[in-house]
Order: sequence, then C-alpha cells, then structure tokens
Amino acid sequence: MKDLTKAEEQVMQIVWEHDQLFIKEIVDKMPEPKPAYNTVGTFLKILESKGFVTRTKVGNTFSYSSAIEKKAYTRKSMNGLLSNYFEGSAEKLFSFMVQEKKLNMEQVEDLMKKLKDDE
Repeated sequence: MKDLTKAEEQVMQIVWEHDQLFIKEIVDKMPEPKPAYNTVGTFLKILESKGFVTRTKVGNTFSYSSAIEKKAYTRKSMNGLLSNYFEGSAEKLFSFMVQEKKLNMEQVEDLMKKLKDDE
C-alpha cells in the first residue's frame, strides 16, 4: 500500500465517510477554500492509480468508492509512525503522547479502558 499526500488523504477521508460519491459531492464536502472540480478529479485519478478508489460509470460521469478500508490505511500509517519515530515501541509512542498532551491520570485510565474494550 502506497503513502498518501496530505491532499490525497483529505479526499480519502471524505470518500471513507460515504459509500459512493461524485466529484461534485466531494468538492462540496471539502473545507474552504474549496479546490477546483478538476483538481479533485486529478486527485481521484491518482488515488485510483494507487489502488485507493474505484470508479463506476454512471451516465456521463463517474462515481467513486473506497477500495481500501480506512482501518487498513490507519494501521499502515501507525506502523510507519512507530517504526520511524518510536523505534517500533508502542510504549514510547504512548509515553510521548502522555507527555506532550499533558494527560492527567483520569484521561490515561479512560484511554487504557478503551484499549481494553477494543481487544
């Protein structure tokens, strides 16, 4: 699985939230200042070539759907983050997050509970 640029990831976040979208719908859901229709179309072509989206012909246009689950991309990104910045250690990542976000004990305990519930 290839990496996404920030702009590609912004488009994918919208695609992941919906089953099928037309370019105009994606543009409408983008934050201001909205990119041009053609710009989003170019990103979708790139995303299709990277295997992130599929397109289906509908009349004179195409609808776009996710070809890769958000969870799979998140897993890949997090593994890269761990490897590149925290020597593969989830404990170092967690320690960094606690220190940088200045989490209190109640917040840490809530996070630990959520992690246990997800197992």
